[in-house]
Amino acid sequence: MVRFKLDIESTELLDRITNIYNFKRDTITGRIALSLSLEKGQDFLLNDNNLSQNGREYTPTSNIFGRLVNDVDNFVLYKAIFDQHYKKELSENDFIKLYKFHLKDGLQIWNNQLNNIDITKGEHISLLLRPLKKGLTLRSKTIKTSSNIGKVNVKEFNDLLTFDIGETEENEVIEIRINDLREFDNRNIAIAGMAGSGKTQLIKDILYQISRNTNNELKFIFFDYKGEGNPSQLKTFLEATNSQFVDIVNDGGVEFNPFLSINLDEKQKPFSIRAFVDTISAFVPKMGVNQANILISLIDDLLDRKKGEYPTILDLFQELENYYEEKGIKQDTLFSVIRDLSTNIFNCDPNTPDILSKSLYLNLPPALSDTLRQLVVFLLLRYFNSYFSSTNDCEPKDNIFPLRYVIVIDEAHIYLKNRNARKALEDLLRLLRSKGVIVIMLSQGVEDYKTKDFDFASQVKLPICLNVQNKDYKAITSFIGTSNSKVKLESELRKLDSGKGLINIKEPKIINLRQFWKTINNS
Repeated sequence: MVRFKLDIESTELLDRITNIYNFKRDTITGRIALSLSLEKGQDFLLNDNNLSQNGREYTPTSNIFGRLVNDVDNFVLYKAIFDQHYKKELSENDFIKLYKFHLKDGLQIWNNQLNNIDITKGEHISLLLRPLKKGLTLRSKTIKTSSNIGKVNVKEFNDLLTFDIGETEENEVIEIRINDLREFDNRNIAIAGMAGSGKTQLIKDILYQISRNTNNELKFIFFDYKGEGNPSQLKTFLEATNSQFVDIVNDGGVEFNPFLSINLDEKQKPFSIRAFVDTISAFVPKMGVNQANILISLIDDLLDRKKGEYPTILDLFQELENYYEEKGIKQDTLFSVIRDLSTNIFNCDPNTPDILSKSLYLNLPPALSDTLRQLVVFLLLRYFNSYFSSTNDCEPKDNIFPLRYVIVIDEAHIYLKNRNARKALEDLLRLLRSKGVIVIMLSQGVEDYKTKDFDFASQVKLPICLNVQNKDYKAITSFIGTSNSKVKLESELRKLDSGKGLINIKEPKIINLRQFWKTINNS
């Protein structure tokens, strides 16, 4: 049976929480913490650095996994849960490594929650009762993603990818080696900056460099939530990146079939349909359980009749229209949303081209409701999540991590305000880091990335702070990371202005940002 050591931070958190609840053993605390991590759908990579082993040791007699039947250790049960969670049979060493990651993650989640309540009033008891009452593994009304059984092989860019983000005041060029594992263990990027700070021109320049430096092999999608772009204004950018501009309203929708995210395997199909409907219900106002069940039933019937082929959103609307008429149900918001998705949004047939095969600038103008704009984004994100989850993990070679795709989410704060959307973004960041997908989020302030239930900056390796309204030291450090010198960081922070950015790579630095319009004019 297993023997292993924890790191000192996990040990200290175990002791603190065990003492707060007066549990008889710290192993009780550990099992609950593990459930909290698994409940959130957390994933870790086996090639992540091992945690240190300077904490408490657990031996075969420590009862860390508990005992259930005939006084037998539950190790086998826990390993089976992990095998299912990671969709492969783990070796004993891999299981223990991942177990320690999840234990630490769950302890940190629990400890952060305890730090935000009044223990003297007994609020810690209520805190624990909430997940116990609903079931520690129940994930209700969240946007889930399906996973195809067969692994899909996709084209990879296997060379080193670099791009510049600007220059320091001493004219030092800041080059980002985004897929060099010696510098970045994940490739997610977050940019914070208010209107006029230069973030749009910076991200255009980054995408231009990515397209140029990969010979347009690495494709991207840019979700422009503001919807202020037009083909004539963006002509130079579109030509430079070999990308296609699609205005959801004026171009009659995007060529994409959102049903492609549903797994047609008979064992997986019910869960995939439920996940698809959960995505819709997360954004449609006042959509209840009854409406969700109607959609599930109609989609299931459609798929059965199609016999291995996908229906379209128009097929679904026609089914819904007939059902409402037959049952005498008045048209409601669900009816309106499905109608709009079928007539103005998704212009597709079952043989629509693969959306991943081209770079796409998706314009979402304010003429669309917030409901429709957000739903379009997350139906596409569901597909990306589903598609890439069916692919093999990228295999690094000589410390270079292969790349497959780039997703840019503008105005990310819009989605981060939605609890269900936050969960989908959290899953996206965690899953896709091993699949060679770069996720770039842009928002107006650093505080947008730290929500009450998740710190998105923790899943980002390259945070870039542009000129923001809230220059609070604590908020900034939470976003870009703590500096070795508070004085140095505060000094650099005072220099933030339009066209400048603050990074914290090795030390805090103010940089003059790359701007696409300047790059093109100087080329």
